[in-house]
Amino acid sequence: MSKQLHPIFEQHWQFSKENLDWKSAIQIVGNSLIENNNIEQRYITSIIDNVNEIGAYFIIADGFALPHARSENGVICDDTKFSLLKCTHPVIFPDGEKISLLIMLAASDNNKHIDAMSDLIEWLDEDDRLDNLIKVDNVDDFECLLFK
Repeated sequence: MSKQLHPIFEQHWQFSKENLDWKSAIQIVGNSLIENNNIEQRYITSIIDNVNEIGAYFIIADGFALPHARSENGVICDDTKFSLLKCTHPVIFPDGEKISLLIMLAASDNNKHIDAMSDLIEWLDEDDRLDNLIKVDNVDDFECLLFK
């Protein structure tokens, strides 16, 4: 059986060994969505501005964040796209939260993302994948979890 990446990520995933600040991490996780014409830079800027104004509203669990903004702030795809960034060194957000796994959500409208979110949650729940992705510290183990 060949390895296959879960289709919600296509080729939108990265592993970073750098010490990143939270703004850089959000930019990096969004870059592949920009490069593939799924979002505009202003989408990432909107997320960063929102964190500065109201805090990191997208932190879902210890070590895990799902950065996103409203679709009218720069989503240009007709579907819902995700991008994943795994950091070996936790990214510290303004309120002190330490995040190792960021998955950016870019939804074309408020309704279309529901099925994709359901798929994401189901995938993260399988075999304790979320916990394992948060804890993994090398690219080989990370890829094994992604391509499982």
